[in-house]
Amino acid sequence: MNISTTYGPEDKYIPVRRIRHSTSTGKWEVHKATPLFIRGPIPIPWVERAAQLPGKALALGFGLWWLHGMAKGDEVKLTKRLLESFNISRDAAADGLKRLEQSGLVQVKRAPGKRPTVRLVTESGPHGGPQIGRPIPIPDHGSCV
Repeated sequence: MNISTTYGPEDKYIPVRRIRHSTSTGKWEVHKATPLFIRGPIPIPWVERAAQLPGKALALGFGLWWLHGMAKGDEVKLTKRLLESFNISRDAAADGLKRLEQSGLVQVKRAPGKRPTVRLVTESGPHGGPQIGRPIPIPDHGSCV
């Protein structure tokens, strides 16, 4: 019998139950799945600036905060799961990442053939609260009434 350590595409259809040990009863119990969430606090000035950017920049920003909340360090890698979860195409992700970077909300390290590594930029203001650097230039597309 050959036991493989790799998992195939059919493995995603195998039902999984998470269990945990209850300290009160001393028994193993089925652990209910909790819904995903974005860990905060997320500075409102950061969100305000990202919301002014066109395209999927804000959705990408929230996705990056989601990854940041799960990460052990300050840097996160842009993942396929993030893009799928937030309904962002690769092109929209590249465009949104450039816009977030140009507005000073993120710092990005790029390497050929690798996923971008992103660091969220949050600076402390004079009173200890979050403050982000320069204002976002809003492109003028003429009068659209």
